[in-house]
Amino acid sequence: MASTLLPWLWDGGYTAWPMALGVILVAATALYALMAPKSGVPSISGTIPRLSVTLMYMTDMRQFLSKAKKALHERHVVQFYLGPMKAYIIDGASNIQTMFRASNNVSSDIFFLMVQQHIWNATKEDLAKFANDKSGRQKVTFLEPDPSKKNPGAPQKRYWAGMHETVHRYLARADETNTLARSFQRFFNQDLSRFPLGKATPVRVYDFLLNDMAQAAITAINGQRILELNPNLLKLLWDFDLIASSLVWGLPKFLNPASWRKRDELLAATRRYLESALPELDKVKSVDADWDPVFGSRYAREFIRWMRDDGFAMQTMAGAVTNLTVFGSNANSIPVTTWCLMEVAKDESLLKAIREEVDTAWETDPVTGEKSINAQTLVGLPLLQAVYIEGLRLHVSMNVTRQVTGSMEVGGVKLEKGAVLQAATEIVHYDEEIWSAQGHSASEFWPERHIQYVDEVGGDGKKKRARKFVMAGGPADFFPYGGGASICPGRFFAKQEIMLTVALVVSRFDIEFVGWVNKEDGSPSDRPAENDVRWSGGASVPPDRDMQVLFKRLW
Repeated sequence: MASTLLPWLWDGGYTAWPMALGVILVAATALYALMAPKSGVPSISGTIPRLSVTLMYMTDMRQFLSKAKKALHERHVVQFYLGPMKAYIIDGASNIQTMFRASNNVSSDIFFLMVQQHIWNATKEDLAKFANDKSGRQKVTFLEPDPSKKNPGAPQKRYWAGMHETVHRYLARADETNTLARSFQRFFNQDLSRFPLGKATPVRVYDFLLNDMAQAAITAINGQRILELNPNLLKLLWDFDLIASSLVWGLPKFLNPASWRKRDELLAATRRYLESALPELDKVKSVDADWDPVFGSRYAREFIRWMRDDGFAMQTMAGAVTNLTVFGSNANSIPVTTWCLMEVAKDESLLKAIREEVDTAWETDPVTGEKSINAQTLVGLPLLQAVYIEGLRLHVSMNVTRQVTGSMEVGGVKLEKGAVLQAATEIVHYDEEIWSAQGHSASEFWPERHIQYVDEVGGDGKKKRARKFVMAGGPADFFPYGGGASICPGRFFAKQEIMLTVALVVSRFDIEFVGWVNKEDGSPSDRPAENDVRWSGGASVPPDRDMQVLFKRLW
């Protein structure tokens, strides 16, 4: 499953470009190589200046990041070229903080416009709404006209701010996030109940989550109708996920028509749903039920309402709903959940400890007698939280990207206006100086690096050793959801969704690790799963193997 810059909502990641696009850039790159002025900033080297690095970036992101990491040892700012575009990659806490805080001098909007054009398939008129709105995402309803103009006209409608406010209001607020988590838990729990009680059932972890977790998330966020109208929605979703990154930069259709066709098939499914649902939108107001079968969550419902009321075309709406709700709720959370569950399942002592910890988060409704997990208690559990953080640290590979729009200096280097600025999680999250501890390397999954033990007095008056979660790195050393003004607003629900999935599975099942298998056919693998390097630089990286386990439902 490919993870792209799309779903970790809008902190633009940079993915590897397709090989075919490299051919188009060769001439421009060679010309710029001859014209380039020299500077004192280290460059990522290649056999042919600029051309080699550009092609490496497009075709082998893992190699590019390896070279960038070596170059960053010399200085915490390194330059390179993406075709004719000047680019910088940085590390170091102070540099990354500068990047995230410089909201007036950097922007991720240009990359979001590319997503709208090539992934959403937005109409030209709707693209112009965002392109002409230079005001950014501040919470102001209208952009005042320029008084220097002879005919300044009426205040301009602000689309960036409208989208930003709608998404944050209904996705990032604690009350809405908790409501989403309750809906997800309800639907996922219902799905788990289909397993026979007390009988061992063979399950492939990644395959199981691609289907069961995805269906519960879509139902919770988008409702039932989209799945009822499109029984093949999950297949369309994961087919699209495999090729989405190749479309971001506008790969010509004649070079890869199958990829564009897969995009169009998924967008058509969402459009079919919207055409059915929109006539019923005004029957459901934001103050009504937390969830309804047609529109699902308030987040999805009010996002659709905002787009409709601001006059977006059905074509644009279908692309936005596909990518900011259906795709966005699955393509990054599921790989991270898979890695967390795999690590717990293969380690009996960790499984036992997590199960004991999760048991403290269960509660019973005094009226209905129904059991459920208190999500707020759950996200504070120290060991489970450490497992979640390690899953993100090791398996999110995102080149967080900005365009320099004003005067800016990073690490003593004056950046050119229009240049691309990047910080790579795959470099920073694997930094040995930051993350290695007690004989455990930064590349090793080891939740204990985030745990401290303290003495607490129990109810019986006796002292006992208790775990306390303490993040091993600083805020600028860990940015799986991006940072700054465009940090992913869905990060709060993503955390609850991931931790709830692990908690529900370990609570309701005995899990027996059987072995590693190939994803394609389930045949035995000769090695454990590793990060699938084809998706380095995008966002969450799926495993290149699956894990065979036996699930035995306890209740």
